[in-house]
Amino acid sequence: MLQTEFWAKFKESSGWRSNKYGQLYGLSRFLPLRKSILYFPEIPQDGRFSDVFKDIKGDSTPGRIFSRFEFLELWSPALAGRLVRLGLVKAFEDVQPEYRQWLLLDKSEQELLKGMKPKGRYNINLAKKHHLKIDWGITDQSVKILFELYDQTAKRANFRGRALAYFQLLAKTLADNQAGDIIIVSKDGQPLAALLLSFYGGVCSYLYGGSGDDRNLMAPYLTHWEAIREAKKRGLTVYDLLAIAPFPSSAKSHPHDGLTRFKTQFGGQSIRLLGSWDLVQSHFWYSLYKFVERRRRPAVQWKSINTTDDLY
Repeated sequence: MLQTEFWAKFKESSGWRSNKYGQLYGLSRFLPLRKSILYFPEIPQDGRFSDVFKDIKGDSTPGRIFSRFEFLELWSPALAGRLVRLGLVKAFEDVQPEYRQWLLLDKSEQELLKGMKPKGRYNINLAKKHHLKIDWGITDQSVKILFELYDQTAKRANFRGRALAYFQLLAKTLADNQAGDIIIVSKDGQPLAALLLSFYGGVCSYLYGGSGDDRNLMAPYLTHWEAIREAKKRGLTVYDLLAIAPFPSSAKSHPHDGLTRFKTQFGGQSIRLLGSWDLVQSHFWYSLYKFVERRRRPAVQWKSINTTDDLY
């Protein structure tokens, strides 16, 4: 989806400039002192990339610090080695998450439930017993509810959240292109949990979500389960829960450990993508840019989808 014309136009609303390079969309951001960076979100490592890479490598655009290529392919030493030989370096941060939880939808609902961890399956059934109300649709009201629950979650988890205007424009973009929806779960008129989902290219992705303080009704579990069911109805093949903590895990705890425990309750596969790679075009400014960005916000936040990233 991040390689569509409508997504490129959407990103222009938040300060990026989009251009078509061959068959791929690239996003440019202009920085002080006439510097800039170029970013190609979620591209395949095939002929389309090869053609564009040759042009970008030979490009001498004044002030460009680096060009970032983000690959939506599973990690392998062979693919990584090919990028190294091309002169790319692994990016010092990922824009979209490199480590994700994917649930393949080529099974019946009963098989999907059976494949979940016992706690996940139990909590879904517990939520069902409370007869929670499920609503779908992108409206002014549903966007506002989503944002309020998201904002509560951001404050509770102490991360920097998005503004309401961002959600309004993102939801409108998805609705106008029939590429997403909002699900809200409530009880007696009180919203408990909500998700903003995208539907594109056979994949349902969990983009943003939030929940209230009531943990007894297990609304977040039912919300994701209903999203999974909807994705199956639409004939999609993957439910992408997005960011999890890097693996294999080390003895040192990771800030996303709790998030990972929640997402893995739904079963599926923990995967690693090839992720982001940089073509450094000014080594001095690249080092300075990296230093400033890591001081500006903690490095671990770069791994946090649904929270602090600057592309979704």
